[in-house]
Amino acid sequence: MTEDLKNIGFYSLSDERAKNSSEFSQMKRCEMIITEYCNFKCPYCRGLKDWIYGDRKLKMLSLDEVKRNIDLWCEPLSLENIRFSGGEPTLHPDIIEIVSYAKSKGIKRIAISTNGSNKSSLYFKLVEAGVNDFSISLDACCADDGDKMSGGVVGSFDKVIENIRYISRLTYVTVGVVLTKDNVQRTIDTIKFADSLGVSDIRIISASQ
Repeated sequence: MTEDLKNIGFYSLSDERAKNSSEFSQMKRCEMIITEYCNFKCPYCRGLKDWIYGDRKLKMLSLDEVKRNIDLWCEPLSLENIRFSGGEPTLHPDIIEIVSYAKSKGIKRIAISTNGSNKSSLYFKLVEAGVNDFSISLDACCADDGDKMSGGVVGSFDKVIENIRYISRLTYVTVGVVLTKDNVQRTIDTIKFADSLGVSDIRIISASQ
């Protein structure tokens, strides 16, 4: 790992720390899935499908449950990095308070994985509350393909692009490009387009399927 890459973004585990870790090592970073709810139906999503859920209702952690987890992860030594994900974490009604609580516990880097479709005003409030790292999905370079990759949510692509540009002016943004058989032929175009939006990082991800 080069010096330039050691501290960028959310993933900052050093080779030295990895070689010397044990059950007593400080937990540096973790991810909390705070909700299973999502407003997209991306074809590659790892979330459980309807037929698997059956009669079980989608799960959303309560604010108290989230706070209790944060407390456990921050003791006895402070957690340095936390990522909130889902589902779509910005659909959690207490997301602002969740972020504020994480910041109050001394967590240095607070990240959110989002599809980028919420209101720009919410993303601004999240940055004010303490989020300094967003990972946003961008799986296409045009509206027709983008709406298709969101599971047919018409107009979603334009909203996501607007938010990526906006949030990139506020803080660190990583764009994650998931490649499937439906969009892999446009990989270069998507990377070039993502780069034009002012993001800090672009990650290429092969679909688990």
